Amino acid sequence: MTSRYQAHIAPQRADAEFALDHLRTTLALDGLALPSCGLAGPSFTTGTVLVELGRARADVVLRIADLLLAGITAQEQ
Repeated sequence: MTSRYQAHIAPQRADAEFALDHLRTTLALDGLALPSCGLAGPSFTTGTVLVELGRARADVVLRIADLLLAGITAQEQ
């Protein structure tokens, strides 16, 4: 049986799961992964479901930053 709280946060959880899947899929296109990323538990005060990005090696973070910068630069042109 689903509690009222679980029903209340279900749309946010679905959005967070979609965002996490989209991030993982997108990073994989460049051979990158954040193995420790996942969903955090919902906030007890707001019910907000957060995506936990976890920890990553410096070279992976630099590559992600480079990809973000390239995407932002391309959008501005």
